[in-house]
Amino acid sequence: MRLLRDTNALASPCPPWTPWLLLLLLVLPAARADDPWPLPQAAARAFPSVVKVYGAGGFQGVPAYGTGVIVDERGFVLTAWSIALRTDALKVVTHDGRRLRATLWRADPGLGAALLRLEPPQGGLPSLQPLRLADSTGLAPGDAVFTLGNPFGIIYGDERPAVAWGVVTAIGSLRAGGADAVRLPERLERVIVTDIPGNPGSQGGPLLTRDGRLVGVVGRLVESRATNTIVNHALPASDLVEFVRGGVAADKPLPEPPRVAPRGRPGGAAESGLRLQRVHLARSPMAYVEAVVRGSPAEAAGVLPDDLVFRLGDRTIRTCRDFDEALAAHRPGDTVRLVLKRGDAMREVSLTLAAGGP
Repeated sequence: MRLLRDTNALASPCPPWTPWLLLLLLVLPAARADDPWPLPQAAARAFPSVVKVYGAGGFQGVPAYGTGVIVDERGFVLTAWSIALRTDALKVVTHDGRRLRATLWRADPGLGAALLRLEPPQGGLPSLQPLRLADSTGLAPGDAVFTLGNPFGIIYGDERPAVAWGVVTAIGSLRAGGADAVRLPERLERVIVTDIPGNPGSQGGPLLTRDGRLVGVVGRLVESRATNTIVNHALPASDLVEFVRGGVAADKPLPEPPRVAPRGRPGGAAESGLRLQRVHLARSPMAYVEAVVRGSPAEAAGVLPDDLVFRLGDRTIRTCRDFDEALAAHRPGDTVRLVLKRGDAMREVSLTLAAGGP
């Protein structure tokens, strides 16, 4: 239309491809109206349910910002678990720019999910538009999906969250099939893998189908040691239903879930006597010894604080999680080889595991 109003354009001879251009302009609106996936419309319906989450900073590799989705009109927000949520200064910014204080209502690091509750300001909570968890069991590889989020913390007020779309590439366990995933929540067995980039700050945002159904929550990035790549995944909505239902029905916050003993320890938990430096970072830290329990197998073997565990049995130890998984494969009474780095020197010791707690 702009060309038709330009007199200079009318005075110029029409190039030979002009009829094809005019035909294309006539066809495009019709094609857009019949688009089987009207992404702008589906995203616009979901925008009011998405919030920006701001927590504690100062943790290496852990962004102090993320995304959440309102799942109940009483002020409950579902998001991905992060150590940054453990703060009294937790803030949530709604779609219209309102800044509200929030409480960590439920946390399940083993599932990778957290539930926040907005604190009503004077005058009460604004009108909230929740998104209900949908059945995610019908998803299949190749299905079109999109996410809404706050990548890199660039959205501060009433700006709309960033939209990213792609397809489901796989559904299943990252522990099976050779992925060798790092930083995957311990009890998260089944995930939705997508090709949508999970930039920092996108975690906790909704994963939506082409018709706007909430089928997942974007999880924190995990790494595949098998391929040395980042795996973008989402927590399936069907696996979050009980978590949300229990949190919404509760009458008080429970930010610390009951501790669940690690799986895979036949005959009871094996005790080494090592206490590792478990700083809550984005990725599991290296297995430095923080303390040695008096009278434990580790003390008898001569392990010292500040030693770096390099190998346990036949497994190379890169992180605290590696150590936990290697220890879980042994029974009390097993004698294992421990390779340590002390300063610049390597030491090898043997210790006989005792029965005890984790």
